[in-house]
Amino acid sequence: MKLLRDVAVGHLVTVDCRTTLRRASKVMTDRGVGCAVVIEKERVAGIITERDILHAVANEQNVDETTVETVMTKDVVSGAPGWDITKAVKTMTEGGFRHLLVMEMDDPVGIVSLRDLMDTMVEMAAQASSA
Repeated sequence: MKLLRDVAVGHLVTVDCRTTLRRASKVMTDRGVGCAVVIEKERVAGIITERDILHAVANEQNVDETTVETVMTKDVVSGAPGWDITKAVKTMTEGGFRHLLVMEMDDPVGIVSLRDLMDTMVEMAAQASSA
């Protein structure tokens, strides 16, 4: 079984908690990701996702004035590098989110999306059926 450390993307996209929603969405779009880790005082303060930004727009919040700290998820659920991917998928589906921060101690070491995990599971199933 593969572990989160085998699948997680190690180059995290981060934004400061005072970043505007427009700037955060630009950073995420430029990097081709669906979320960014929000940092405050060199610590993880939360996570901002494309869904968070979409909800803010739907609620007519001004993307040039609203900061990520007002719409981000503050209580970030994370996994450990040694988790197997099925535990990660279960955690994410039960929690209703599509991104899981991978933390070692208090340090973010990667992030994984449901798509990353599903792609890995499809790859593993294909290898098992060809063996």
